[in-house]
Amino acid sequence: MYNEQFDKEAIAIFKALSDKTRYQIVRMMLKVDEVSCAEITDRFPLSSPALSHHFRVLENCGLMESRKEGLHMFFRLNHDRLERFLPQFEGIHGKARQESTV
Repeated sequence: MYNEQFDKEAIAIFKALSDKTRYQIVRMMLKVDEVSCAEITDRFPLSSPALSHHFRVLENCGLMESRKEGLHMFFRLNHDRLERFLPQFEGIHGKARQESTV
């Protein structure tokens, strides 16, 4: 049965992950419960406006959630949403991490 809403959400997620930086941000976030904006900035040497754009795209498609604590921003990966649209993503990248440390 055709589900138009599911299709719209899936397309937004696939578009978000089609960008190399956003894809790498999601992979990085698989390893942690929460990451600060500063940690992401250290890992990805992009301008603040460019990173803000990437964060906004990931939040708008529901893959990432943010919270503000004082002057600091923290981000979490929405694992349930990732699992719903890409059920093998975490397993594949988790396995790749384990193999790379051997």
